[in-house]
Amino acid sequence: MISILLPTRKRVNALESSLLSLLTNATEPSNLEVLLGIDSDDVESAEYLASTRWHNIVVKYGFKPVVVTTERKGYLNLNQYVNDLGDKAIGEWLMFWNDDAEMLTAGWDTHIQYKTYFGCLRMPCENQPHIFALFPIIPKRWVDVFGCISPVTHSDWWVYNVCAPLRRVKDIPVSVRHNRANINGENADETYAEQSYSLDGHSPHDNRDWSHPQRKVDLETWRTTMMLYGYPHETV
Repeated sequence: MISILLPTRKRVNALESSLLSLLTNATEPSNLEVLLGIDSDDVESAEYLASTRWHNIVVKYGFKPVVVTTERKGYLNLNQYVNDLGDKAIGEWLMFWNDDAEMLTAGWDTHIQYKTYFGCLRMPCENQPHIFALFPIIPKRWVDVFGCISPVTHSDWWVYNVCAPLRRVKDIPVSVRHNRANINGENADETYAEQSYSLDGHSPHDNRDWSHPQRKVDLETWRTTMMLYGYPHETV
């Protein structure tokens, strides 16, 4: 099973479109678990996820839905949503996803079959080339080993920078698109306006930023743990 980790806020139409791109392109949508993280003050999303419209999608594709409602943490604590969802996931693989992302590859789920791989699978982003894995896929064993997915706001940055120096990043032939306001003008809404990038290597006094001295120590510790960990893995 593949567990989709998807925090979302007040984007019902974008959320549905994003999920349908995953479901319609999956060979076995019934082998997907979709974990949605929503805020307790997000009435719009809560009503949608309790609606017949949502129920019909779940029935049609047969995937396992999990809705996790928490008090609002805000964008600067985005990793807390991801950590919560990853902890509750039951799939062998954890796949980061956004409500403004779009799956482009038919049969994408068939490419996540590296049963002995302990590292990051990377899907190229068609309209946002980036050295990082913007939508990383990691084994559930990651949470078992490290206790969480990421201690910093930008979980994708953390996963990549733990794995890359150890050559534990594997590209898979799956392509996605990021329908983001500053990339192609889509989803220029309230949720996008509330996002902040202040914690992006520029706030060394905030322990949520990867530039914080303790996070730099943690990064080396995680790399050492991954390198020494006895779980068998395939080399890239």
